[in-house]
Amino acid sequence: MVGIVAWFLNTRTAITGPIRLIMNVVLMLIIVGVALWVIDTYLPMASSIRAILNIVVFVAVCIGVLKAFGLWRGFVKFWSDVRENITGHHAPRL
Repeated sequence: MVGIVAWFLNTRTAITGPIRLIMNVVLMLIIVGVALWVIDTYLPMASSIRAILNIVVFVAVCIGVLKAFGLWRGFVKFWSDVRENITGHHAPRL
């Protein structure tokens, strides 16, 4: 259902710019959340594997949101600078 709404909004409406970006990110979060809920609820697996799956999905979603809003490069640069200041080693720039 959410996929049909996303398709309709992206192909049949005149929404442009940041509103479309925010709408797509929210729809992505809904789809990923529902998929993760279905997996957690209906697929039998060990709790340790479930925890690892949830962490991996959370990190992937965070990276996707940062990339969607154009913040990923800044985050990578910030992390590189922090690591460089802590260790004293110069990391190659991206």
